[in-house]
Amino acid sequence: MPHLSCSGSPVLPGQNKMVDPAILLEQQGLKVTPQRYAILQFLQQSDSHPTADELVEQLNRNLPMTSRATVYNTLSTLKDVGLVHEVTHEAGVLRYDANIQPHHHFICRICNRFDDIDWHLLDSLDLSPIAGRYPQIDNVEVIVRGVCRQCQGQGTV
Repeated sequence: MPHLSCSGSPVLPGQNKMVDPAILLEQQGLKVTPQRYAILQFLQQSDSHPTADELVEQLNRNLPMTSRATVYNTLSTLKDVGLVHEVTHEAGVLRYDANIQPHHHFICRICNRFDDIDWHLLDSLDLSPIAGRYPQIDNVEVIVRGVCRQCQGQGTV
């Protein structure tokens, strides 16, 4: 399988979580607003892959009166320019991730923890059996579900 990459990435691989959100926004031609800055910064610092509603709650702690519509519109804009990635959880709930480099996810069925799995750990995934049916595959995202070490150690299985 050919290595798939995110084209047009504004930073070098693995660096998106270390770059000032203002720089990333400006590189994409976006105005740096307090809401955009705060949302992107929170996503960069979070490993929890929050939902939009969780972002609204978090944002209103520091920027009171930030509307739900502003958060949804900002997330949509950030997704459109490639600064955030949507991850669909069960029941169609969207979660957001500032790690825009190709990677996979592990979701714990006990605590719903989301962990990133390095792309290369599942590099040997063979897509040739479906290549004829789907001649252009742009991206592959594997979601592994199971029990995380923390829940396993607590005996909550």
